[in-house]
Amino acid sequence: MMEMFSEASTTMEGRKGFADIWLIDSGATYHMTSRREWFHNYEPISGGSVYSCNDHALEIVGVGTIKLKMYDGTIKIVRDVQHVKGLKKNLLSYGLLDNSASKIETWDGIMKVFHGALVVMKGEKIAANLYMLKGETLHEVEAFVASCSSDPAMLWHQKLGHMSEQGMKVLVEQNLLPGLTKRQTVLELVHSDVWQAPVTSLGGAKYFVSFIDDYSRRCWVYPIKKKADVFSTFKVFKARVELDSGNKIKCFRSDNGGEYTSDEFDDFCRNEGIKR
Repeated sequence: MMEMFSEASTTMEGRKGFADIWLIDSGATYHMTSRREWFHNYEPISGGSVYSCNDHALEIVGVGTIKLKMYDGTIKIVRDVQHVKGLKKNLLSYGLLDNSASKIETWDGIMKVFHGALVVMKGEKIAANLYMLKGETLHEVEAFVASCSSDPAMLWHQKLGHMSEQGMKVLVEQNLLPGLTKRQTVLELVHSDVWQAPVTSLGGAKYFVSFIDDYSRRCWVYPIKKKADVFSTFKVFKARVELDSGNKIKCFRSDNGGEYTSDEFDDFCRNEGIKR
């Protein structure tokens, strides 16, 4: 068996820390890593090789399952990962992800992998056709702890084969999902995301940020000129909706992009009693 991985993967030698991260590579035939300690349900194999762009052969010595903690704290199981001795990068095949996903979008240097309407994986562009996964690898003990503490809604979403949000809402209303209850009040949970506008507005806004109340499904959208404006916009939104509703925002969820993870943003939420 002969497999390939791309030139893009081999040109990153000068960057530090790549031994511990995953790269989403359009030139990789299979998911691959040399890190034996990362595998779950591992099976030794023999007879396979990976050939790099310079025809250097690397031996495939096993195959198994890897568990990844995504940007939002959920756990994703990646199956049929090849254990390749001497491979210097950890590669996720774009082609295999595309085969299993509902769709994949790339916009403004960010790759989003969808199952239904939900984003289940994200990557950040670091070179042509090469993205760095926004997540980390879990060892056996870490994976067990993380699975026990994950969001019940996401756990049910995974157990139900990535059922749509609307379908899960129907089951919740019928009390068919133990441990998962319908939100009782507005602002109990607010979701947020940032999108790039298709055109720049007359006022110079290149993005917009959305805030969605999980209980009422009401959505607020604000145009912003740069992603760094998300924090100040959130404070404006918070003051307005809390005054209008008489309730406080209790939990705030995002994709943990850089615009949401500044020390200033974290400190503000902590001081206001907002769980993230």
